[in-house]
Amino acid sequence: MTTACYFFAYLFETLISFIYFDRKFERKLSYKKCFIVYSLSFLIQYAVSYIGIPNLNLSAFLLCNFLFCFICFDADALQSALNSILLASIMLVTELCILYVFRLVFSIDVTAHTTNSTVLLLQSICTKLFYFFVSFIILKLSSKEDGKSFRVSKSYLLFLLPLASIILLLGIVYVTEKYPAEDNVYRLFSISAVLLLYSNIVVFWIHEQTIKTQKENMDLQLQKQKSEIDTEYYAILQEQYENSNILIHDIKRHLLSIKELSAEKDFTAINNYIDNLYQSYQIKRIKKYSDNKLVNAIINRYAALCDEKQISFYCDIRNIDFSFISDNNLTAVLDNMLDNAVTAAEKSDKKNIEFTIKPINTNFIVINMENSSSCEPKIKNGKLVTTKENKAFHGFGIKSIQRIAKEYDGNIDYNFDKEKMVFKFSVVLKII
Repeated sequence: MTTACYFFAYLFETLISFIYFDRKFERKLSYKKCFIVYSLSFLIQYAVSYIGIPNLNLSAFLLCNFLFCFICFDADALQSALNSILLASIMLVTELCILYVFRLVFSIDVTAHTTNSTVLLLQSICTKLFYFFVSFIILKLSSKEDGKSFRVSKSYLLFLLPLASIILLLGIVYVTEKYPAEDNVYRLFSISAVLLLYSNIVVFWIHEQTIKTQKENMDLQLQKQKSEIDTEYYAILQEQYENSNILIHDIKRHLLSIKELSAEKDFTAINNYIDNLYQSYQIKRIKKYSDNKLVNAIINRYAALCDEKQISFYCDIRNIDFSFISDNNLTAVLDNMLDNAVTAAEKSDKKNIEFTIKPINTNFIVINMENSSSCEPKIKNGKLVTTKENKAFHGFGIKSIQRIAKEYDGNIDYNFDKEKMVFKFSVVLKII
């Protein structure tokens, strides 16, 4: 039982480290590769424990956690070291707390676990639950969640589970020490304690996965709402362009009518006629960039915006059939790319944007955006981060483009030319 106890203790210690690092940092390796490193970390610590030197066990815990974090997650050496030390301190404190609680409450000697395998198992289960409980609280408090980490929510009610488990296990220890029983009863208590620890880990893991899924669904919902709003806006814009085209088509007839009123010197009627024209039509300068009306409306809008902000705008769209992509997705990609480009170019010295859409063979199209920028884009954990002030309502653009690129079996690519101070962003989409 002692061998099995140490086996599961080191197994769950390593599992808690994985849960902690996975919540704290972005993974840079697949789950399969992380599992390999996780297994090696566990085996090393378990093997070192047979030497029987506590300080060596602690050193192995620190080193394995450091390497585990540094290899599997997007954390530098300092971050890996600090978090490994933090976990080690939490583990030591929780173990000492449980040992002294056993000593003060049940008068069980702190070294009793060395001679009594049942006490060893139950103390180990209590310490690992307490260790998991404290580390998870610290993780919640240290996570950057836009100030929401300290807000009370229903999620914190889950902490009653490990707390109740610890109290239950303490009760089992008390019963086993005060009222000796048969071996089968001790085995039953031991199995129950192991299953209780397993249930705590599973419940918290499922809870975290549920929160993660809900956040992703919320992001997608916000992106979808934005796309629908943009699509509706451009539908109205297209209608305005149609009115302008009608006015241009009918201009000859209107001029003849005005000429007749002028010949009769009916200036009041002339003014009324012109006022009616302004109310019925909205004159806009339209340039044809694409045969697709939606694409043409989007490009014209940003061309006008660039003209207003004195940004040099070049656009080249080849004769491409956009029927393979929905209007919502097409709007999301083009609008987000152009919006980000205008925001960056407006603050730059050169104020320049080049936008092209070209076919690649017959199966793909590539959307290229090059814009001047006054500074290098902010990248965190290998991902672009918005520089806009209200980050709670911004930063969805790149996520939306990534989602759409994945949906159409494509990808995105970006780089920054420091010499020319030009940011380049490309989206490749497969013609489905």
